[in-house]
Amino acid sequence: MLAADDLLASAPDTKSVEWLERDSIIYNLGIGYGPAAIEDETKLKYLLEDRLVAFPTMATVMGMSMAIFDKRFGIAYNAVLHGEEWIDIHRPLPASGSFEVSTGVEKIWDRGSEKGAILQTKKTIRVAGDNDPIADTRTVLMLRQNGGFGGSEEGAPRVESPPERDPEITIALATQPEQALIYRLSGDHNPLHADPQVAMKAGFPGPILHGMATYGVVARSIVEAACDGDEARLSKFGMRFSNPVYPGETLRTDIWTIGEGNVAFQATAVERDVLVATGGRANVRN
Repeated sequence: MLAADDLLASAPDTKSVEWLERDSIIYNLGIGYGPAAIEDETKLKYLLEDRLVAFPTMATVMGMSMAIFDKRFGIAYNAVLHGEEWIDIHRPLPASGSFEVSTGVEKIWDRGSEKGAILQTKKTIRVAGDNDPIADTRTVLMLRQNGGFGGSEEGAPRVESPPERDPEITIALATQPEQALIYRLSGDHNPLHADPQVAMKAGFPGPILHGMATYGVVARSIVEAACDGDEARLSKFGMRFSNPVYPGETLRTDIWTIGEGNVAFQATAVERDVLVATGGRANVRN
């Protein structure tokens, strides 16, 4: 049984994180900025120390916490799916430095014993010694075997549909065959993304790209198409993961402007014509 009350009452998991320029470069390589920089030297700002900037979605991998999977909380770890990820960037992330990262459970919804539960965490990143947050991330997890604990489904996340018109902007970015092997260096060592035998046992024809690598690639599309290539203009970004991506596939992101700096988007794996990201929303600073 899911110990929902204990999860909600648990103290945030707070970590001191020393983030190196090397960590930022590895992350940026993991979301595809190596090939991008070869084609466009302005992208070298994501890879070279003398001009290095952090890409906003890097916030998702800083100080990752596994505290909620302590056995006392009862989460069936092997039945967890990453459903959604959202970030609020209050000011640009430094490419290196000392940080305090605090992660806690924010909300839990009960969809019943057949459908499972939904859990949302919130992570806050601060420069060490500074009370003002740089960024907040929210992670939505689908706990497929943890429903029926007596909670409510009211207010559970719902996917927002894009506008019923053609997108104003469409941009396609290729992922690379080796991309999952690079992205795993940012902290997610699940063999599903690296070992063909493990992937096949899980029902896939081969290793799948990390969902959060897909997240970074789609965010690159938003920065390129809606922020004029200026990552500092991205203030909010989030989406729901709807299907896996295979390394080497091309991701096409369709973007709709919806006013006041906001855009809606979704992403498709071109080779299979399969939606891989839905309900996307982002905000762009002027």
